[in-house]
Amino acid sequence: MDRSLFVLLLLSGLFWSSSALSRQYHYINVRMSWPEAQSYCRTKYTDLATVDTMDDVNRLVNIVDSGYSGSVWIGLKRGTQKHWAWSNGENTLTQFSAWDKKEPISHNECGSFSSGVWYSYPCSSNLHYVCYSESEYIRVQIDKNWSDAQSYCRQHHTDLITIHNSEEQNTIKSIIPSGSWVWIGLFQDSWEWSDKWSRFFRNWAAGQPSQSSGSGDCVSMSTIDSGKWAHESCDLKHPFICHEGSSALSRQYHYINVRMSWPEAQSYCRTKYTDLATVDTMDDVNRLVNIVDSGYSGSVWIGLKRGTQKHWAWSNGENTLTQFSAWDKKEPISHNECGSFSSGVWYSYPCSSNLHYVCYSGEF
Repeated sequence: MDRSLFVLLLLSGLFWSSSALSRQYHYINVRMSWPEAQSYCRTKYTDLATVDTMDDVNRLVNIVDSGYSGSVWIGLKRGTQKHWAWSNGENTLTQFSAWDKKEPISHNECGSFSSGVWYSYPCSSNLHYVCYSESEYIRVQIDKNWSDAQSYCRQHHTDLITIHNSEEQNTIKSIIPSGSWVWIGLFQDSWEWSDKWSRFFRNWAAGQPSQSSGSGDCVSMSTIDSGKWAHESCDLKHPFICHEGSSALSRQYHYINVRMSWPEAQSYCRTKYTDLATVDTMDDVNRLVNIVDSGYSGSVWIGLKRGTQKHWAWSNGENTLTQFSAWDKKEPISHNECGSFSSGVWYSYPCSSNLHYVCYSGEF
């Protein structure tokens, strides 16, 4: 065995399995700007292409006409907020994190591990790193910057490691010598998908994304450089790829920056869209967090309401609360009859309160 690799067997089944095979991609061989392509995809399909894994990247490369060797638009665009997330796309930091005191530091955009805690580090620094594959962690004792370490892990294994809980944290601590520093899969990101999908998988080309002003706010994919991504001016005209969503993607959320009572918000959503927002999964929670304007710090109405039998249910009639709920501690309060959302959790409110709100459109 290569002495630069240290392999530790793990319990199987720890890693997220993509359902992205149910997302259908469509290559459109017409040159449009990014906003024009987005409008076309939303009219004809679901949205510009969202990409979750390297398998998705390969599917996009393969769907492009063989005679075309340029770039194509995908659905990624620069957002207004930065988020810490994992290289494999997972967004689990609300469930577990292990930052050292005073971390993360805002201007350091990549995550490292040392002595059992996480540190933010300049991404250009050269460190050892830890990859994962389906059933093992692999410690690689070769100095690379964060992006090169990510590329190595994706080429030879699956990705830089993701740490979900204290058990995995302790396992990593046990294989990293005290005082050593290694890259893990944490990175800071300010890009968002057109369809508000909350996963953070990225496949940037070397040197991307550039921090220089005017370098472009929309993302294209190379058809020849292993599907690597670069950001460009949104006004450039490229062919593009749309996606036709699976059921998990077919619910689109719409943040309404107007204060109304819960019944008024419900009526508006049913007139303009489908209904007030239903939230069935942690991914839905993360999408709602991302869609609410960063300048608004209050609660927003969602479709939760207490019924005549004192049971909470969704405005659209779904009864999924036994499968998923996200009430804050001590909630719901018995005399409050309507449900709101703030910072990833639910609160009960008097239905007459005037709040902003989130509607949804789609199949559900």
